Amino acid sequence: MNTLSSLEYWNKIGSTKEFEDPLYLEKLSPYLTQESKIIEYGCGYGRMMQILLEHGYNNLTGYDFAQNMVKRGNQTHPHLEINLLNESGKIPVPNESVDAAIMLTVLCSMTDTSDQAKLLNEIWRILKPNGLIYISDFLICENERYNEMYLKGFQKFGKWGTYLTSENLVVRHLSSQALFVLMKNFDIQWFEQFDFKTMNNNPARTFHCIAIKKSHELSDKVCK
Repeated sequence: MNTLSSLEYWNKIGSTKEFEDPLYLEKLSPYLTQESKIIEYGCGYGRMMQILLEHGYNNLTGYDFAQNMVKRGNQTHPHLEINLLNESGKIPVPNESVDAAIMLTVLCSMTDTSDQAKLLNEIWRILKPNGLIYISDFLICENERYNEMYLKGFQKFGKWGTYLTSENLVVRHLSSQALFVLMKNFDIQWFEQFDFKTMNNNPARTFHCIAIKKSHELSDKVCK
């Protein structure tokens, strides 16, 4: 059975899904003003941007690499600025021009550690000094169902936490230790784990994290 690339999946299947990821605005709002320039990477059809808009944040720009996601967003929320990325992992904004970046359940679709690290470095690049990232994604879940899938995935892909979903998408759940390595150029302000249901209604473990861009020069471009 052939696996789907992330782009194929989010264009063919993912773009039809309804998402329920929470955004903990009570944690985020102390770092923002109503005028803060906020971008969302992997914004999908703009659901989270609409929530931010309804809470008074109006300097919003979204980016997604799946054309059908952007098309749906432009139809559902025509008042939002949702843009198609020309290249995954590249955000077309100047250096140090963004107050906050939001990224929800994006890393799980990236199975290569170096690609994940490059994306975090790209977000570091666009954030202003002391700019923040709000990130949420899936953690390795310790239960019998996932352990069996992780084992099969490890045998096939060589990374624990990576597995093939029932919809033929390869995804990767992170350990908290792996996440903290990826976040090495940020100072973590808040990190919390939660029980959650996936978009296919499967039990899962997620984290939500707010971190501030470190002021030192970025070094070591790729985490091994």
